Amino acid sequence: MEHGVYVCGWDRSESGFTAWVKSRPEIRGEGLTYADAEQRLIKAIQSAGGAMQAVLEFDPPLPKSELESKYANPELYLIGGDDRFDSDAPRGRPFETAEERDERLRWTDAFFQSPVCRNCAFASSPRSAKLLRLQYLPRRYDGAFGSAGHEGATTIEVLSDEFLSLLTPEERTYLDVRPVTRKGRGRNFYELAGPPGVPFVAVAGLPISGWRCEACGHRSWGYWIEGMAIHSFIARSSLPRPLSSIFTVGTPPEIHLCATAERWQQLVGQQGTRGFVSELLGVVSEQEVVRFPELPSYEERSRADRTS
Repeated sequence: MEHGVYVCGWDRSESGFTAWVKSRPEIRGEGLTYADAEQRLIKAIQSAGGAMQAVLEFDPPLPKSELESKYANPELYLIGGDDRFDSDAPRGRPFETAEERDERLRWTDAFFQSPVCRNCAFASSPRSAKLLRLQYLPRRYDGAFGSAGHEGATTIEVLSDEFLSLLTPEERTYLDVRPVTRKGRGRNFYELAGPPGVPFVAVAGLPISGWRCEACGHRSWGYWIEGMAIHSFIARSSLPRPLSSIFTVGTPPEIHLCATAERWQQLVGQQGTRGFVSELLGVVSEQEVVRFPELPSYEERSRADRTS
């Protein structure tokens, strides 16, 4: 029970929902709705000595709302580790000067083909050949996410060799991975460096949250709508044909791993997917696609965050 991510099962009956930890089925929660059952299961995990902030990965997935079902054709999931890695980047100090921050960002520049933006700290170019060196990796997880520097900007994902060994030769050949070096001994991990994937899009008519950087043009957005677990969308017209069981989404340098529902059900719970979580990825018809949504500037968003 030491892991923060728990693979769980669930069932529905006339009296409501029941959810349980698959490796410890006696640890369960019940409720009139699956949300109630989920919260009671989290409390049961805590009472049994498990994680205080448990993350539940349901196999099979929980029922979808009507809105989620609209955007789940085909049914796709973003997958990856639910913990951060730490790189050996120089750390910022309290009250650092603009020159000190720029020095740290120059260190990060080496990991990309062009310098990162001095305004938002995001990278707008693909990765360079420089390998990541990590100070920390989650000991019992098979995936993690983080960044090259300590600005917490551009997201990089890493995968264990145990996870990669679960993939078919065709799936493995498709992915562009490179080794990461690490402090001390441990399992081998690889950075997911490519290939460039299906780009994210916005959706007409849905309330969006995000920002754009006026200095470099970087744009970041997502969706947090009550009753909908989908935070990101892609266009159906951009999907690979034939549809691959494993493929990438996102444009360099931020690349994410995606799996079909059928393939994820084959992988979840196996040795090699410890600490992995999934997130339903929305698929939008071309009529609803917005490729360049209207977004507030980075400065406007920062001011709003400070005053909220």
